[in-house]
Amino acid sequence: MEKYLALAGLAIVSAIAVPQILDSNLEEGAKAERPAVQQEQQIARAEEPVKDKKKSFNPLDGRKARIAMDSRGHFVTKAKMNGRSEEVLVDTGATYVAINESLARRLGIKLKDSDFKYKVRTANGITYAAAAVIEEIQIGRVRVQNVQASVSRDEALSTVLLGMSFLKKLNKFEISGNELILIQ
Repeated sequence: MEKYLALAGLAIVSAIAVPQILDSNLEEGAKAERPAVQQEQQIARAEEPVKDKKKSFNPLDGRKARIAMDSRGHFVTKAKMNGRSEEVLVDTGATYVAINESLARRLGIKLKDSDFKYKVRTANGITYAAAAVIEEIQIGRVRVQNVQASVSRDEALSTVLLGMSFLKKLNKFEISGNELILIQ
């Protein structure tokens, strides 16, 4: 019986002492490893890219185009229409993209005099226009296909108006500061 009591006492002492010894060994080992771990963390932090506080435009972020406001408060930019580069004025008040007959011909749109049958009211007064479809309009990475357009006589329209028939095909367009942002 004394033998069992001695073994039990030894087991109790071992149960109390061994974890304390293990804990102290682990702490010492951890202390020895801490500088290495800290050094690895510092290296990892140094390798992280520094994020610019100013949000920049990433051309790979989906299809977006930004158009700067000009000194008159208008949004004028270059657009490719059926592969041809043309200056356009974004006009949310225009129902359709509006082009003149000379540009229509350059874009490959064939019209007859009898096609100019739609009476339209413009800033320059009442005129007649033809209906057409522009195969593709591209501004930056934003590309829209099959855009309805109105074609006016050359003397009635000197500027290409990028109207709602283009804009409504986008997911979103917004003005932020002095920029018009087109999002597809």
